[in-house]
Amino acid sequence: MNPEIKLKNEDIVCFAGQDWWYHNPHSDLHIMKSFAQDNRVLFINSIGIRMPSFKTDHFAWKRIGNKLGSLRRYLKKAEPNIYVLTPIALPPIGNWERFIAIINKYLLIIQVRIVAKVLRFKEPILWVSLPTARDVVIYLRKTIGKCLVYYCVDNISHLPGANQKYIYDLDVSIHKEADLALFVSHDLLAERKQFNRHTYHISHGVDFDHFAKVGSIPLSIPDDIKNIKQPIAGNVGVINEIDLELVKYLATRNKHISFVFVGDIYMDISAIKSIENVYFLGKRPYAVLPNYLQAFSCCCLFYQIRNIFIQYSNPKKLMEYLATGKPIVSVAIPEIKLFNGLVHIAENYADYEKYLRQAIYDDSSDQKTKRIEYASRQTWDHVASRTSEYIGQCLSSRSGPS
Repeated sequence: MNPEIKLKNEDIVCFAGQDWWYHNPHSDLHIMKSFAQDNRVLFINSIGIRMPSFKTDHFAWKRIGNKLGSLRRYLKKAEPNIYVLTPIALPPIGNWERFIAIINKYLLIIQVRIVAKVLRFKEPILWVSLPTARDVVIYLRKTIGKCLVYYCVDNISHLPGANQKYIYDLDVSIHKEADLALFVSHDLLAERKQFNRHTYHISHGVDFDHFAKVGSIPLSIPDDIKNIKQPIAGNVGVINEIDLELVKYLATRNKHISFVFVGDIYMDISAIKSIENVYFLGKRPYAVLPNYLQAFSCCCLFYQIRNIFIQYSNPKKLMEYLATGKPIVSVAIPEIKLFNGLVHIAENYADYEKYLRQAIYDDSSDQKTKRIEYASRQTWDHVASRTSEYIGQCLSSRSGPS
């Protein structure tokens, strides 16, 4: 791959899997920001995979409140060359999903076509990472789109609360129709590449300059972590699908270590919240995350290893951790095993405890350098360049999906 290749003077419509306004930057957003250096982007916030359940989801009102906050903005220029649209759409409700999908198809087509016309987008490249946008993107591909890029970050059919068969069918049909398909999970790629011969792996990137500030320049330590006892085993990111029993095991056996979580909470943490050396600081702005990471002695990933959704995940935060140079300890999910030598990978609770102590007390400057050098070669601009080459080949051949 030629890392210098760039997509230029194109219009891109991105159907994102998350929300520009209330999530910290995710992979869609980072790639679109890189593309926006030389192209125009219409970033469409997620229309959702599932309706939050008020019976089982204690955070349903938080999710709905966030979405309503985005809807109030509707269409807004977020950055140079990037416009963000939060479309009016009905949430997918229970057995009505297919009927609602038909209504949303026409609601979204009308809104996207009007906004594209207002912005003077012509023959846009369609980028989709959200299965529920299938009918819309396939229609737009046939009418105004130049090509359709399917960007698969997760095995969304296994997202807790999702209609597994329905989402799987949407996922596969988009994949089959796409001119180009990109997967960040090697395991999911192996399972799905049969559906389209124009299917490739693309790694996550990292906002390297942002996270490499840790340890390289003086950073002020925020007040809410400044007085927490060292050493600190830290986790940054949304608090969801965390193995609480693992955290409890580690925290109760290692009272001298503080376990700190920085991120929005979307799971019941009552089982560990009262442990004296476990701290939940809540969501913090992306701009100050390096300041929190600076206070960590090591960075941790505590995912639920038996969760099928997690088994297919490729955590974006891993690259951010690597860029800091801090030692890293993780549970043994398949994608992380590819980073053996850069990450301490634990197969069980006892291993995790052993590696945690090694990471805190026995790290070296050579290991730190290796982590930083690896991350420096994985910037989002580099990912966008590799993606641009694939899109360029797609536009040149104009070949349909297999």
